[in-house]
Amino acid sequence: MFGRKIAIVAVLLYAVVVGCVMTSSESAGNAASSGAEGKSAAVAPVSGLVKVANQRPFCGIAMQLQRVDWVEEYKKTIDDIAAVGADTVSLVVDARQENAESTEMYVDMRKTMTVPQLTDIILHAKAKGLRVILMPIVLLDNPAKETEWRGTLEPTDWSRWFDNYREMIDHYARIAQATGVDVLVVGSELVSSEEQEHATEEWVQTIGEVRSIYKGQLTYSSNWDRYEKVPFWKYLDFVGMNSYWTLGKNRDVSVEEINKNWKKIQEKMFDFLSTIHKPVILLEAGWCSLANAAKDPWDYTQEQLPVDNDLQKKLYEAFFQSWWGKPQLAGFVLWEMHPGGDDTGKGYTPHGKPAEDVMREWFGKGRWDIMQGQ
Repeated sequence: MFGRKIAIVAVLLYAVVVGCVMTSSESAGNAASSGAEGKSAAVAPVSGLVKVANQRPFCGIAMQLQRVDWVEEYKKTIDDIAAVGADTVSLVVDARQENAESTEMYVDMRKTMTVPQLTDIILHAKAKGLRVILMPIVLLDNPAKETEWRGTLEPTDWSRWFDNYREMIDHYARIAQATGVDVLVVGSELVSSEEQEHATEEWVQTIGEVRSIYKGQLTYSSNWDRYEKVPFWKYLDFVGMNSYWTLGKNRDVSVEEINKNWKKIQEKMFDFLSTIHKPVILLEAGWCSLANAAKDPWDYTQEQLPVDNDLQKKLYEAFFQSWWGKPQLAGFVLWEMHPGGDDTGKGYTPHGKPAEDVMREWFGKGRWDIMQGQ
């Protein structure tokens, strides 16, 4: 079990974080029927949602925390994120399991931030005036097949997997509560977990446990192509998703064409948001500096393709033109910035590329009112 595997470390490390455990025992409530199209969220609101008065959209940049020896480097990157005008940083942390069939979860202390380290990084971001989104993800250390990833999990026992998952997410919920994190992402791209027989029941229990510990806002990061099928949106404060839609056939796509494609995507999404009465956070919005970035923005592995900073810049320009000021948008997180920059010149980071100028210009503009969720 996840808890036993980190118990000795946790006892020592949690002592550093004052007041990190809050032990109220909220009930998650009964699971709602998902309906013919899996839209259980389109029903009456539930209690326990967190409202923030005069809330403004999260305009942020993501940073993955993957090296325990880079705490100071991560803090310098946070300084860079604040300097370009972002008001939010999304910190991506992980827990691990061996492969898709595993039910056990663990933290690899060689790669995952300890409680004091993560606390230090969060508090540094807060000191820089940034809001913080904390997004734990599940990584597979030894996939049995090349196609395995967190979206294709097939544990031998889903109930046991969820028990372990809840121990993991509760661990991060305690840190989030102790450090004043603004939004906690309760899961990311766990597609198969959304589809299994008791998905709603298990996720509602998970969300309820998290709310008994952490008093901030919650969301979940769904895949961009299946947000309508997530059965538990009503229990969360925002709809959340990544945003790797195809926006053009090739590298010659124009800003105008990208904007047209965004409009089609928005028409469908905004109709969905109106039925569940919640705004959306785009938790991963980004494009590599690769020639395939408009067609296959999720595929960063095609390093044989040429560098294309101009295409990345066009994609950034169209994104801001299409999304800035939309009341349905509770925020976005650009993917990503990290210490050391982009050694190949083909990665997602806009830092030091023409896209950074676009980003800086828009971050300097006024924010907007977002729709009130329920």
